Amino acid sequence: MNISSDPGIPGVVRITAGGPGPRVVLFGGTHGDEISGLHALEKHFFELYTGARSLLRGSLVLARVNALAIAAERRYVTYNMNRLFRDEYGAEVDRDAYEVRRAQELKPLLRDCDYFLDLHSAPIAQEPFLVAEREAAAFYTTLGLPHIITGWGKFSGGPIGGDAESYAGSHGARAATLESGSHYEKSSNDVAYRTVTMLLSLLGMIEGPVPEATGNTEIFDMYAVVTKESDDFRYAGNVANFQRLARGEAFAFQGGKALAVEEDSYLLIPMRPEETRLHEEVCYLGRRESASANS
Repeated sequence: MNISSDPGIPGVVRITAGGPGPRVVLFGGTHGDEISGLHALEKHFFELYTGARSLLRGSLVLARVNALAIAAERRYVTYNMNRLFRDEYGAEVDRDAYEVRRAQELKPLLRDCDYFLDLHSAPIAQEPFLVAEREAAAFYTTLGLPHIITGWGKFSGGPIGGDAESYAGSHGARAATLESGSHYEKSSNDVAYRTVTMLLSLLGMIEGPVPEATGNTEIFDMYAVVTKESDDFRYAGNVANFQRLARGEAFAFQGGKALAVEEDSYLLIPMRPEETRLHEEVCYLGRRESASANS
């Protein structure tokens, strides 16, 4: 087993086994205020570096993504890093900004892997969940997380495009984004570490019990993106991730008007309005599809 820093990409460690196998890339710290992914990367690195674990086959890349935002303990400094993994940028994007330059350094990793997991946490998340497109979701249900959101790719050409998961998936990787729970909760750290352990065990890259799909994973298909278009955006009372909304129910108010769903729906990944900039997405709407991507 060989462990080395990537000489061309700061903050990236490459670990290779003696034999062939899957090429796995893990991102942590895409958003600087989401620490669970960094915890998972550092703990796995420590275990492999000290010999507490061994990489049995294939290669593993660990990347601390947004160093400036991590140091500042902010979601991002200039640009949302998870909107910059794209091949073209509009004229409004400053190509010299750190986060844009950092994306160029990291994109080759996403073009050259078989499996990709981007480790995040969310501001409002009562339970952990995954985001993955349908073709990858069937594989990731094996990790045993209670919910998976699909359908993000339908909007990848719009303002929420440019995420690392979609970029890796477009280059052939089985890609997913883990939201390990709420920011700064210890349980989020534990979920991120355990999910990485289960993934590597499933792929036969480390020793450990191989997880099996339980058939209990709920699948939600995202069908709408809600953006914050005025400073008075507020939710209609307390909200929860995967909160059920009845047809005609108002879930938020904006510009003096109620925002209501036109069909039975679920509120997905609600952000805190006070921490969301104008024209950025503040939540999503989805439909519950099935109990398991394998069903």
